[in-house]
Amino acid sequence: MQRFLVVGATGDQGYRQASALAAAGHTVLGAGRQPDPARLPNAVKPVALDLLAPATLPAVLGQVDTVFLNLPSASFNDPGEILQGFQNFLHAAEQSAIRRIVFNASLYVGDRPVGHVAHDVRHGIIQDLLASPVPATAVCPVIFMENMLRGWALPALRERQVLSYPHGEDLPVSWVSLDDVARIMIALADDPEAIDRRYVIGGPEALRGAETAAALSRAWGREIRFESLPVEDFARRMGGLFGGGDRAAEDRIATDLHAIYSWYNTQRPSPFTVDMSQFRQRHALPLLRVDDWARLHPIFPPITPEVNR
Repeated sequence: MQRFLVVGATGDQGYRQASALAAAGHTVLGAGRQPDPARLPNAVKPVALDLLAPATLPAVLGQVDTVFLNLPSASFNDPGEILQGFQNFLHAAEQSAIRRIVFNASLYVGDRPVGHVAHDVRHGIIQDLLASPVPATAVCPVIFMENMLRGWALPALRERQVLSYPHGEDLPVSWVSLDDVARIMIALADDPEAIDRRYVIGGPEALRGAETAAALSRAWGREIRFESLPVEDFARRMGGLFGGGDRAAEDRIATDLHAIYSWYNTQRPSPFTVDMSQFRQRHALPLLRVDDWARLHPIFPPITPEVNR
């Protein structure tokens, strides 16, 4: 049994990691500035930790062996604060007895900067992390299945039975579930070959838009169509959702997302397409396909069969 700290444990991604670790029998601390036990899985101990307050770090890091690190997105938050918080964390980790850091980049990160803030902030973090004396691993999930249940995609699915997403019709996408990301991180935390390596990860299949819609149709018993949403419309929608009513913030978010999703759609080979075969051979992890995942997340009421009287 190991002792794990999950930074960002109350977020969607960190919560799944903390839950999977606790289910595996590990001791798990869930960190937050004001940790709320109600927002953490059962058996996860809340601990107060603020990456922008360095004095809070040593006592917490002294209680654990391994850290799963989740950080806010630079598309929606101040990049300077994210980088400062990371540097504070890394300095404290280097002074501790931490034996492994597994960083969840939350998005595709390549081997060089590309000129987009969300990507390039993560790229810099990974470079510094892997150069640190603390053994570390970075995972870069390309896109989450759970995004289809968020406010920018779910209304169109429920109201129009349309998967409306800013992917070109011929773009192969390796959707991956948050639960699988957690399982992959747990597997890599014990893998000596994973030290000082970056892994781009996805699901077990790469589906084009119509193929993804067909998988959802099979799972949900409804005909789902795919609609290639213009990147400009998607970026503007995301700015409105995450800008908090601040026009400058909305414009900044929309500009960044427009740039990076345009890049995603035109880059070859596609950043959204991942071959997980070698990883699965080494770790023998079952990964959820889109239709299997969707059966676990129904969005429509069950269809009641008619009874002949």
